[in-house]
Amino acid sequence: MLKSTDLFHIPFYKKTSYTGSINGMRYSIQKAEENDENIFKVWIFPGPFCFDKTADELKESKNFAFTEESIPLIADWLNEQYENRANYWNQHKSPLS
Repeated sequence: MLKSTDLFHIPFYKKTSYTGSINGMRYSIQKAEENDENIFKVWIFPGPFCFDKTADELKESKNFAFTEESIPLIADWLNEQYENRANYWNQHKSPLS
C-alpha cells in the first residue's frame, strides 16, 4: 500500500504533478486552483493507459487543501479507493506488470 512518505512535499507540487499506480489503479496528484485558492486535485482511473488517454467518464477525483497536512490524507484516500475495489483495479493492470 501507499505510504504518505511515498508522496512528495508541497514544493514538488508547486512545479509539477505526480502520477503513479497501485495494481491497476492509476492516480494523478495535481496542484489546481478553485475559488482563487490552491488545492490538491487527486484523480484515480483504471490502467493501463495514461491520464490523457483514459476516457473522462472512467476518472474520479477528490480535492484536498494544498497543505502538508493533506499528504497523509491523500495517501489514505488512495489506499481506501484501491481496497474498496481491488478486483476492479486488478483487472486493469498493465500487461507488462
